[in-house]
Amino acid sequence: MIAEREEPMRFMKWVVPLLAFMMGALPAAAQVRQVSLEEAVRLGLEHSPEIRMARPDVAKAEEEKLSAGLAMGPRLGIEAGIQYWDHATKVKLIDAGSMTLTADQIAAIQGLLGDGFVSLLSKLGDPMETQKRVTSSFNIQAVQPLTPLYSLASLYRMQGAALEATKLEVVAKQQQVKFRIADTFFKLMSALRLTEVTQQAVEQVQAHLKTAKAYNEAGLVGRDDVLRAETMLAKIEDQHNQALSGVAMARAGLAVQMGISWSTMLMPVGDYPDPPPEISLSEEKAMDKALAQRPEFGAVEWRGRMADEGYQASIGALIPTIAGIFRYTNFRGSTFQRENSYFVGAVLTWNFFDFGRDFLKMKSVGHDVEKAREGLSGVRDQIRLDVKRAWLDMTTARSSLAYNRSAIVSADEALRVVTRKYEASTATSVEVLDAQSALNQARGGYAVALYTYYSAYANIERATGGAM
Repeated sequence: MIAEREEPMRFMKWVVPLLAFMMGALPAAAQVRQVSLEEAVRLGLEHSPEIRMARPDVAKAEEEKLSAGLAMGPRLGIEAGIQYWDHATKVKLIDAGSMTLTADQIAAIQGLLGDGFVSLLSKLGDPMETQKRVTSSFNIQAVQPLTPLYSLASLYRMQGAALEATKLEVVAKQQQVKFRIADTFFKLMSALRLTEVTQQAVEQVQAHLKTAKAYNEAGLVGRDDVLRAETMLAKIEDQHNQALSGVAMARAGLAVQMGISWSTMLMPVGDYPDPPPEISLSEEKAMDKALAQRPEFGAVEWRGRMADEGYQASIGALIPTIAGIFRYTNFRGSTFQRENSYFVGAVLTWNFFDFGRDFLKMKSVGHDVEKAREGLSGVRDQIRLDVKRAWLDMTTARSSLAYNRSAIVSADEALRVVTRKYEASTATSVEVLDAQSALNQARGGYAVALYTYYSAYANIERATGGAM
């Protein structure tokens, strides 16, 4: 925004008397509050629903980026279960009924292996429980993607680009809100100045009407001079009422944007030199500055990077998937399965034939990259046009200032001359009223041009993405 100057505050020379006048006409309950542009912008940014709605988008983008980063790590899984079977599993290892050993064979075995073996051999014919009726299992598995890391890293960078783009879009909204508040702030200043101009005009025409009536009573001018002055007075009073209405609307608009009560009598204050300072930046440099600093352009650039990373991720989908695996198992209730076991290995999967679905998807994502590049070119042209428009508005306002400044000097002198001539009965009432109208028009035009310039200055700051 426009920095406050150290020069004398010319704005205050008419704000103070006008404030005193308006305070006298206000009910006792009305609140008068002086507000600077900086305070108005600060409160406006805090209150703006548009900005408050955009902030959750940043938090969402941050979480999506974190989620994409965690996707590159191992996938850990736990599986546990308990089984209750219809009955325990028992197995006969030897059918004792089919074994026919002679006494000599048994004696030979006893002599070779001992009596214990013969006893064990006889028990093998009994059913053996190999699995209990109740079994339980517990598994821990870790899978680390290897080749998918190419796509996952691209997706992580894509989400990072989305986060940066979202942040810049919030900054762009903030700059737009700042300008709207500054524009309303200067419109209120302009409306207050117009109120002062029209009040002075009313006083001038009232003075002329009084003179015309006195001259009419003295027989120096006709009744038509009085009627012309009364008609002009009614017209000027109407313009003054319109100016007061403009003040009320601008004040209400500023209060709404600041998030305060509409009943607050806002009085804008600040040091805004008259005439305003020249801008030191050329139009070409302003355009270069805008392309380097405008958050909208930066956001579109990051969106383009998102498309690039999305394309890289789609390429990774064509690569065979290789993943490392670690699995630990605890199984209880079985005689022939180890209670604790684990393994480390790798798996490869490759859907090498899917009728070209992944390949065509990669090509379709490539079109998004082309679209993003064209969008960046379009935004570049829009920013240049925006700077051009803001620059022309500012230069036009400065030209209008010079014109109306000169017109005020000429109109003031013309009114002085024609008033003396009227007093000497060498000029008509029409000439006096025309001169007063010309002076009022020049003063009003200058007030509008002055704060239109400061509003245009704020707009060029928005258009270039920062303070000039």
